[in-house]
Amino acid sequence: MKKIYLLILFVSTIVTAQKKEFKYALTGVKKIVLESSTQIILKAANISALTLSENNDHHSEHFFQKDQDHHEHDEGRKDKRKGLTAIYPGGRDNTSGFGFSIIKEGTVLYVIDLKPNFKRHGIKLILPKSINLVINAGRLGSIEMEGFTGEVEASTNIGKIEMKNVTGPITANTSVGKIDIDFDKVSQTSPITISSSVSEIDVTLPTNTKANLEIRTQGTVYTNFDLEMPKKKGLQNVSGRKNIVSKLNNGGVKIFIKSSMGNIYLRKK
Repeated sequence: MKKIYLLILFVSTIVTAQKKEFKYALTGVKKIVLESSTQIILKAANISALTLSENNDHHSEHFFQKDQDHHEHDEGRKDKRKGLTAIYPGGRDNTSGFGFSIIKEGTVLYVIDLKPNFKRHGIKLILPKSINLVINAGRLGSIEMEGFTGEVEASTNIGKIEMKNVTGPITANTSVGKIDIDFDKVSQTSPITISSSVSEIDVTLPTNTKANLEIRTQGTVYTNFDLEMPKKKGLQNVSGRKNIVSKLNNGGVKIFIKSSMGNIYLRKK
């Protein structure tokens, strides 16, 4: 009987964890600055609010906390946290227990993670697709995002940066992590810069993209765009040059791609 009860409690806890989220209306907000040293997943939607939730792939922390709360209730104790707000060295939690500080300054919303990395198992945000974003995943975090049409600045240290169906302008930088960006189309409004100190960079552009392209690497560049290089089967190998300058479709927005040591892959879609 005890095993059945624990199973029911575990399933109930999972459902609760899946439903737990924090929402914030984005009236007047044009840019969001997000800082969190964890796995950051961002999804675009036709909405006018920020929705924050925890990564649902991890439930153990919720289970043990709920189990502890249950035992305290059985012993006739009150939840010691009731009526109190968590305070961290970086500020006060004003996100209903998610451990974030949200501050609006003019048209910019700052979303700052107050918890240390070891207490996070990833976060997920659903945001308006046209919002401008600045995302810093710190030393250990990574960034995955899909569907955004606004301007994006993304940076990590060892974590990857992965973007799908974006338009830019994009500024993406890592020290060790790899970068994988698939453009739905390419905005012509501002330059695009993609750089990694060590790892590979993989960029996919629509075939009709108009761009002034500059590529720098100590590694090898592979592409199936016509960069006026000798062609080989499949993707072209244009190694042997540290600096490649070319135009795509008679030129357009500046696209700068740099990896000090990693290979660079530039693909058509």
